[in-house]
Amino acid sequence: MPKSKPSQVIVHRIELQDKEREAMESLVAARLFRDVVQPLALVGGVGAASYVGYKAARAAYGWAEDIVDDVKEVVQDEVIPAILGKPYESDPATGKEYRNPFAGIPVLGPLFGAGINLGIATNPFAQG
Repeated sequence: MPKSKPSQVIVHRIELQDKEREAMESLVAARLFRDVVQPLALVGGVGAASYVGYKAARAAYGWAEDIVDDVKEVVQDEVIPAILGKPYESDPATGKEYRNPFAGIPVLGPLFGAGINLGIATNPFAQG
């Protein structure tokens, strides 16, 4: 048998006084600390301990290559120019270099550099 629709709507409202509000604020702050700050601190601590352990093992066993240095080199040589653009683009056929005026500006630098390279590649007057 279907239910009949309600004939009235009753709204219940709970009001807090100053003491209850202060207690709720401290509860919210404690939950925020538990839910956000502790996991971030844990991840940071594990990362720092891993890095220190890696460096200690590297020093103890005399590993020749350092992963961190390799990553720094890749970031410096590949990632940063891809994000900011190279200051100069060179024509491999003539060796002439073209300045990128937007190098160092994210998005614009690499786009302008790509345009320079496209111009170099499609130059009908290139000798080579």
